[in-house]
Amino acid sequence: MPRYHNINGNKVQFTAEEEAARNAEEKAWADGATTREREAIQGNRRAAYREEADTLFFEEQAGEVAAGTWAAKRAEIKARFPK
Repeated sequence: MPRYHNINGNKVQFTAEEEAARNAEEKAWADGATTREREAIQGNRRAAYREEADTLFFEEQAGEVAAGTWAAKRAEIKARFPK
């Protein structure tokens, strides 16, 4: 199926070179989907660790919360954002 540009209100069909370039762009985007998804998961985990688990680590070390609280929170975050 041919693709078209809209140039000054006129529908102009892609050249063979433009088609090839666009196909290459779409393939590169699709190939990078896994990487983008992995990066999003890692970013979500980092934010959750920072907001929810980091303080528990220090509170656990100081004896302010029960032992294992920090590990349980990390496991919860990992379950929420699986790889």
